[in-house]
Amino acid sequence: MLKALTGIAVALVLLVAPSTAAAQTALPVGEAHGVRIVRERGAIVVVFTQRAAKLYERIAGRSVSVYCTGPADHPPATTGGDRAISEEASGGVTMRAPKRGRRLVTGDLTRGMDYCRVWLAARTVRRNGERRRIRPRLIVSVPLTQAGAVFLDEQSKARGLVRVLIAASLVTEQEHVVGWPTYDLLLESGFRKLGKRFVSLASPTDTPPAGAIGYYSHGRDVTVAVLSRTGRRLFISSTGDVLSTNVGSYVYILSGRITP
Repeated sequence: MLKALTGIAVALVLLVAPSTAAAQTALPVGEAHGVRIVRERGAIVVVFTQRAAKLYERIAGRSVSVYCTGPADHPPATTGGDRAISEEASGGVTMRAPKRGRRLVTGDLTRGMDYCRVWLAARTVRRNGERRRIRPRLIVSVPLTQAGAVFLDEQSKARGLVRVLIAASLVTEQEHVVGWPTYDLLLESGFRKLGKRFVSLASPTDTPPAGAIGYYSHGRDVTVAVLSRTGRRLFISSTGDVLSTNVGSYVYILSGRITP
């Protein structure tokens, strides 16, 4: 079903274009979606403000994990802000979220971290008489530094680019299209609901407006692009058998083939 993406995981790692930090714009740190990271007696405390009350309802009384990540000392790494950071947790704890209070007092004293993630921990449930393992679910990611803020923003947008390519490859199969589907065909296939968030690119090197994902297709060639919050153009482009991208370090997907 995903034959249109065979080999993309390897290609994204091996053909990744050099990444240059674009940190001209200072991004907010310390809070995201109403969730704040503060320190009390040196330890990390995750505070869900009134704005994040509904978000806290998802984890109240349940087992959660708070993992925080610091600067990487070795590759592979991804450039964020002015230094490299990795996805390996350098500090973290699993605990039971209080039913009231909307505060996660972790006791974690680790310093020098770039961002923290709160996860609803993996759990086993019984459904229809059978035990089923539920994977961890990400609740929120909160940047602590500019490096972390840039990383989280670019990672999220890079995964959005991949989702567009996967959806486009499915349209190729469903509509029996030779090559990548056109922008208009994607609109007819459900992309129209994205409105101004999905736009047509005039050329493979064109840049979409802020807040939108751009799409270009010409037979076997395809390009998807988006602007990061710091103004850096992020893209995945395939021309014939040649794949180029500057977001490979952010993307982890099953192997597949980029050419339909």
